Amino acid sequence: MTRVTLIKGRELEDLLKPEILIPEIEQAFIKYSRGETVSPPRTVMWIEGNWWGVMQSYVPGYGVGVKVVSLIPQNPSRGLPSIQALVVLFDEIMGSPVALMEGGILTALRTGAASAVSVKYMAPSELGPIGIIGTGFQARYQLKFIASVYKSDEVVIHDLRSDAARSFKSWAEGIGFRVLEASSHEDLVRRSRVIVESSTTREPVILGKWLDKNQHVVSIGAHATNHRALDDEALSRFSKIVVDSRKAVLEETGDIRVPLEQGIIKIDKIAELGEVAANVRKGREGDELTLFKSVGLAIQDACAATLAYRLAKTKGLGIEVEL
Repeated sequence: MTRVTLIKGRELEDLLKPEILIPEIEQAFIKYSRGETVSPPRTVMWIEGNWWGVMQSYVPGYGVGVKVVSLIPQNPSRGLPSIQALVVLFDEIMGSPVALMEGGILTALRTGAASAVSVKYMAPSELGPIGIIGTGFQARYQLKFIASVYKSDEVVIHDLRSDAARSFKSWAEGIGFRVLEASSHEDLVRRSRVIVESSTTREPVILGKWLDKNQHVVSIGAHATNHRALDDEALSRFSKIVVDSRKAVLEETGDIRVPLEQGIIKIDKIAELGEVAANVRKGREGDELTLFKSVGLAIQDACAATLAYRLAKTKGLGIEVEL
């Protein structure tokens, strides 16, 4: 009979600490950019205006992961997270399922780790506030992981939902951050050194005219080909644009697709995070304005899920069930 380990979201948080997950995710990106992974394009469907995806990947040394995920922007008003998911991990040799885990928290953890890898290689030389646009579920993981490599304890936040901003502020202050509330997106951008866009916006919330040199922007929103989190001027001003996958961002986000089609940026300006981590392409050089644009890759799920499974077995966590 097949035996599967069930791993709860709270257990994932205990297992996948920043110092453990970040270097593993970095290696997964290197393997991806070297062409060593198997990672078909995700299957996407829209239901009642909401995004659903099926993501699968094989990462050598980790395993095969399959995730079913939904993004429902209205869910916070229902008391539910906007991103919900399940991840199944399979043995790559025998094809047997070995683990099933909560995927929303796994997604937030691996996304935070990817952002932290970008900050590791492109953080401004000057220490300053971390600005966060959109203080929902993902934002907490973005702050925790980014602050583990960019040692700022000051956070500037802005969210059109005042209740989300209050909740985030209370949480962040509870773990030692000094939290300042910006009056607008512009105010936040001008006051921050590392800027995180973790919203569900469809229109630009970061404009080029607000940006300054020696800043790094992390954008994890705008997940559709006609959605934008950054305007054309912002894209034209970045001296380095780094993405998780050139192929994925061209297919999935207007932030890269539209400026490329309009000739505002050129494809040779775009590097992959795995190339930067492997020193094939350069990270920050001096007081540059840099961008990491991420749509999320299945390799991150396979990597994080395998690591969580191995650690859970070692520490006696998870519940083993017979199917």
